[in-house]
Amino acid sequence: MRILPATASSLGNSYAQVLRHLPPPVLFDPRFPYREELLQFIWQQQLFDGHELRTVDGRPIEVVRPGRIQSDGGPDLVDAQLRIDGQLWAGSVEVHVLAGEWFAHGHHRDPAYDSVVLHVVFENDRQAITHRGTPLPTLQIGARISTRSLGMYDALMKERNWVPCASQVDRVGAGRIGPWLESVLVERLIRKTKAVEQVFRSLGGDAQATTYHMLARAFGSKVNAEPFGMLANALPLRTLWRYRDDELRTEALLFGQAGLLSVDFIDDHPRRLQQEHTALAHLHALHPAPLAAWRFARMRPGNFPTVRIAQLAQVLMRLGGSFDPLLMADEVSVVRRALDVQASDYWNTHYRFDRAAAMRPKFLGRAAADGLIINAVVPVLFALSYLQGKAAYRERAMALLEQLPAERNTVLDRWAAMGLKADSAGRGQALLELKEFYCTPRKCLFCGIGRDLLKRSVAHRT
Repeated sequence: MRILPATASSLGNSYAQVLRHLPPPVLFDPRFPYREELLQFIWQQQLFDGHELRTVDGRPIEVVRPGRIQSDGGPDLVDAQLRIDGQLWAGSVEVHVLAGEWFAHGHHRDPAYDSVVLHVVFENDRQAITHRGTPLPTLQIGARISTRSLGMYDALMKERNWVPCASQVDRVGAGRIGPWLESVLVERLIRKTKAVEQVFRSLGGDAQATTYHMLARAFGSKVNAEPFGMLANALPLRTLWRYRDDELRTEALLFGQAGLLSVDFIDDHPRRLQQEHTALAHLHALHPAPLAAWRFARMRPGNFPTVRIAQLAQVLMRLGGSFDPLLMADEVSVVRRALDVQASDYWNTHYRFDRAAAMRPKFLGRAAADGLIINAVVPVLFALSYLQGKAAYRERAMALLEQLPAERNTVLDRWAAMGLKADSAGRGQALLELKEFYCTPRKCLFCGIGRDLLKRSVAHRT
């Protein structure tokens, strides 16, 4: 086996790079009826009796550094340092429930596993070898694992509460939860950055057009995000900006390209919009998005896409040909002012074309504006900080999240009932991410709260 030189590479303290989409836990061998990932975690965190460790052939082991779990292919943990029989080894660690899985996975034929300096197993049923036939030092830890830590993991996996740790989260101090939520917030922003980057690349690196697309999608919320995205694709920003001082033509372009002007109308306003759109579509060779995509069912009238499109028209007109008022402001109050709009007069008495309603001005509203900042402005700023190398954008994005209140929804209400209140939009976004990507799929091994509970449960072998 090749002995790798010890290095000073640092041990990562986050699971952000660990595989995010594992299937639900399933039962394996009854001797260790858990996923291999639990055994990897137990080794990395040293959650077992580490007194007088020895290989299966009797050589003493000193763990200098257990390694860092990684998911990019190859051995389970990298950057490990171990002293075996007095010799310092640096390399990788491979973990299996049964040692024979080394062969089942084909590692004995793969030169990439020559970097493994220790094979850690729950039970040693077969001697692992490299592709050259060299026996691997093997450590069996099954009898050393605390039954209390296994019991905690089992309880988390079987818990029927809203989140697995609902009855125990109060055991984890704020000093640990706070930093973990900050890490989860960054994960959420990075995840959203990928969507922004995709749009950015498709638009040839145009930051203004990217902002337009993301803002339009945010106007649709979850229900109509895709139709709003289709609208943005069907209506180039440069065409919209040409008519930014003309309310009728701006609305005509938006409603027409949304496919909402393709029927016969009674009211004068939609008929004028229809006439303007026909002329503009011919002039600019525009083709509307499909009408069938829009959803009105089971929505509050104030959130109807017709109302939101009318409000989007006013925002675009107010911005005056540039999204800089949204992207360059350090204070949330400045961004809010840019979004403080009211739909045109026709919408005072309508929610849909040709359907009169009681008089009610259609202001965008503080909560809706804040939602646009959280779901469009902040992700765009965060993405552009990487795509354009502008660190100030990242700082601005984080500052806006700290200034904004959290969104109001049932998920955050339930977190608050557990004692984890969202006191800012940033914390609220982190808690939403935590529920969706950690709690619901029961990825407690990758969650800072779950890891803390597991570590707290550990005692010496019982």
